[in-house]
Amino acid sequence: MAARQPVAKGGMWNTQQAQYSKETQELLKVMMQESKLTNFQQRKLNQTMRAGGTLPLNCPPTSSQRPQRPSAPVTPSKKVNPRTYAGGRRSKEACENSPAAQPEDYRPRPKKAVCTDKEKARLGNLMAYGEEPPEVTPARMVELLSPEPTIERDRFEELQAEIEERAEFLEEMENLGRGKDYRTIIRTEISQKIREMEVIDRKRTEQLKKQIELQQKQSDQKRHLAEQAESAGTSGL
Repeated sequence: MAARQPVAKGGMWNTQQAQYSKETQELLKVMMQESKLTNFQQRKLNQTMRAGGTLPLNCPPTSSQRPQRPSAPVTPSKKVNPRTYAGGRRSKEACENSPAAQPEDYRPRPKKAVCTDKEKARLGNLMAYGEEPPEVTPARMVELLSPEPTIERDRFEELQAEIEERAEFLEEMENLGRGKDYRTIIRTEISQKIREMEVIDRKRTEQLKKQIELQQKQSDQKRHLAEQAESAGTSGL
């Protein structure tokens, strides 16, 4: 069997005390002197170092007992008897003449500025051109809102211009050697335009014929009325 190891005094739960070196003790003495500790505090720390104990975090200057917090003084409650208390009673005149009873001067609150679209446009014109925008009258408003007159182009002239454009395009393609790709399509479109021009021409011819007939009829009526008036004048003589 193995030999038993000797156990230190106090058993296995005994903890060894801390050993402070001389350098540490000298350093602590210098620090205590620089910190201006009291004699009681220095003596307490020296005893702790010699005993090998842990240095305390706080050390009272005169006693080892912990200072107790002073208890808050208890203020007696003031009880007022409404039957006998008359110190706060004031007369009506005193209440009316007191500054608290005087009404304050009326001060209107500043109004919040409301920026409308019209005001924004006015400010924008003022910043851009340095002057107020001109006033828009009802006549000017009608002029601005009225649509621009559109010039109606004669359909017969439009068809003639379209035929010329297609003929020029086909000629360019023929010069480039690609006439066969567009020849049938362009000629078909030109034929359609020509037929539409013929329809317009017939309508215009009919309208012109009717207008000539109407003018001829009106002329005949005027001549007939003139002859009747002339014959009536002759018979009266």
